Amino acid sequence: MKTMTIRNIPDNVVGQLKILAETSNTSINNTVVQVLVSGVLPQKAPRKRRNLSRYCGGWTQKEYDEFEHAVADCEQINPEDWQ
Repeated sequence: MKTMTIRNIPDNVVGQLKILAETSNTSINNTVVQVLVSGVLPQKAPRKRRNLSRYCGGWTQKEYDEFEHAVADCEQINPEDWQ
């Protein structure tokens, strides 16, 4: 790892770095390194979904509750069936 000296950092940038360091409970040095890494290195591309989510929607809570109520009998186990 290399050591760098950076000059002429604007006061408002230093203030924001201090706030970031305090809120993340890290040192200013670690905060600067994290900011540099996130700004310089390419971000991971979001994973492509390989499912049918674009063709179908989700259920509302009411629809989910109605479905659960409709199939509740299917979840009952009749002990006589297993003898």
